Amino acid sequence: MVMIKSRPRHGGGPVLVGALLAAGIAASATAQPATPNLQGVWKIAAPTNSLKPVSGPVPFTAEGRKQYDENKRLQAKGDYDDYDITLSRCSNPGTPRLMLIPSRFKIWERFGVVTFDFEWNQVIRQVNASKLEPKEDRIGRRLVPSATGTAVGRWEGDALVAESTNLSERTLLDDLVPHTVDMKVTEHFRLVDPDTLEDRITIDDPTYFTRPWDAVLTFKRQPATLFHEDVCLDRIKAKQPAFPQ
Repeated sequence: MVMIKSRPRHGGGPVLVGALLAAGIAASATAQPATPNLQGVWKIAAPTNSLKPVSGPVPFTAEGRKQYDENKRLQAKGDYDDYDITLSRCSNPGTPRLMLIPSRFKIWERFGVVTFDFEWNQVIRQVNASKLEPKEDRIGRRLVPSATGTAVGRWEGDALVAESTNLSERTLLDDLVPHTVDMKVTEHFRLVDPDTLEDRITIDDPTYFTRPWDAVLTFKRQPATLFHEDVCLDRIKAKQPAFPQ
């Protein structure tokens, strides 16, 4: 009879388990790549007062054109309080007009929430990119529209996709273009290169526009710094523009 000696077990088990764990972690990291890091300080590359479509003019409906023309009439008279309370009262400019502001903003992310922290008037905008929906959003988000509305985000490849709804009709898309409370704004944020951020904006509001239309804004990375206190009402009181030039 032939005797077969078994190999010693000591040391083999833990080493094998450790190797399997390491392989599993590596495979998981490969299967779920990290999302792009948009965090940092940014500033619009080409300051503008207008949100311009990628192609052609703004596709107004008859109702949208009527309100736009009324805004132009009020602007010519200087009656800002009747159509643009951002300029008259420093109200939050809303989405997407906040992205047109010439001063800087920071992007930072915690617990799946992407926060846009603006130097202008210390305003913030938040995009919930987590898989959890806060209870107050489920219950009350359609009750009271707000300047930045309800923004839900998700990652698609190298882009953060943010969909904003429930936006107050008292805000504007830029310095003149109106919208209704039924508007939906979809944004694709992506890094063109490490120092260039692109925001591709889609406006969908069937009451004021004959079709959805796109606009693109580009931002350049700025040095990391603390923002000084900014009080818009102080500028208004001093008869200066609400937005710093």
